[in-house]
Amino acid sequence: MLNCMSAREPARHALYARLEDVLGPEHADTLMTHLPQHQSDQVATKSDIAMIRSELADFKAEVRVDIQEVRADIKELSGVVRDQQKFYVGTVVGSMTALTAIFSLVVGMLR
Repeated sequence: MLNCMSAREPARHALYARLEDVLGPEHADTLMTHLPQHQSDQVATKSDIAMIRSELADFKAEVRVDIQEVRADIKELSGVVRDQQKFYVGTVVGSMTALTAIFSLVVGMLR
C-alpha cells in the first residue's frame, strides 16, 4: 500500500482504500501519486508568483532609489567634512604660527 496517509488527511487514506478496491493496488498507487499531498490553500499559483515578482521588483526599485539618496548624502557630507578640515588645518597652522612668533618675541625681549 502506498504511504499516503498523514495525521491531517484521514480522508486521503479512505480514498486510497476505495481506489484500491475498485482499481486494484497498482492503479490506486499510480493515481494517488498524481494527487497533490498538500492543502489547496498552500498552493502558489502563477499569478501569486507574478505578484510576488512584481512586488520584489518594486522593492528593488525603492532600494535603488534609497541607495542613490544615501550616496548623494554621503557625497555631500564628504564635501562638508573636507571644507571643515581645510578650515581647521588653516586655523591650527595660523595659530601655531602666531604663537611661535609671540614666543620668539618674548624670548628676544628676555635676552
